[in-house]
Amino acid sequence: MDIKRQFKKHAEQHIHSPAHALADELSNKFSDKRHFGFYLKLALTHDHGFLRRIAGEVLESKTTRKPGALFAYLLKKNRNPDESQGLNKDAENSPSPKSDPK
Repeated sequence: MDIKRQFKKHAEQHIHSPAHALADELSNKFSDKRHFGFYLKLALTHDHGFLRRIAGEVLESKTTRKPGALFAYLLKKNRNPDESQGLNKDAENSPSPKSDPK
């Protein structure tokens, strides 16, 4: 009976959303548990398919010694210019409060 308890799978207690699951997956695949928060922030702000595609490119690279650093570099390289500056298209078209002619 002890053997059954020993091999029983336990649900991960701290993984409670799809973003947490993706962050855990990325940090495990890159052997980078220290930067779980970084991967969580990315999972909350970026498309999961996009992040998985970038992770696939990193995992295919056999020469990298720091997969987390390569992931961050490829992410920055492949982002849209609007995303990298944190601009919203609606914010670009709205008049600024300083340009109010009176």
